[in-house]
Amino acid sequence: MPRTIVSILTILFAFLYGSEGEGETTHAYVGVDRCKVCHETAEMGNQYAVWSGTAHAKAYETLLGEEAAKIVKERGLKTPANEAPECLKCHVTGYNVDGAEFGKKFDKTKGIQCESCHGPGEKYRQQDIMCDVETAKANGLILPTSKDCLTCHNEESPKYKPFDYAVYYPKIEHHKNPDYTCDTGDEEEDEDW
Repeated sequence: MPRTIVSILTILFAFLYGSEGEGETTHAYVGVDRCKVCHETAEMGNQYAVWSGTAHAKAYETLLGEEAAKIVKERGLKTPANEAPECLKCHVTGYNVDGAEFGKKFDKTKGIQCESCHGPGEKYRQQDIMCDVETAKANGLILPTSKDCLTCHNEESPKYKPFDYAVYYPKIEHHKNPDYTCDTGDEEEDEDW
């Protein structure tokens, strides 16, 4: 009898606490509109303005154009580019992530958003967590490397050009203002993301 109880408790424990298993996404994507709340200020470094001026911000839009339609036809795809998994995996944030979850206000039409490179922000987005890089990383923040770019900038792309990180990174570089002082004070939390 005690073995049965132990087995039941083990199963119950695994069910209740096992959802954050290795390899599973446990953080939801909140979208660029949530990130810009803090990252569009000059005081912080206005990373949002930098992103807005990049091709990443327009990645989904490109799927709606004539060139995308031509590529779809050439490749024999059965759906328009803005519906084709072959295209969406690199033109929409989180599309190619197994088990990805999205906040209520997440908008895929915003293209390659912050979280494509920095990971789903649900758990690290709060300022008190973001003020400590190690805590933010423990809550899902990714500090991308050149290898991360190759997830999409590779030979599978119909418009592939050899990818040189040293050439392309300066086009998207968006550092925090070195004079910015992080405020870990109370902030109003909006759970509706």
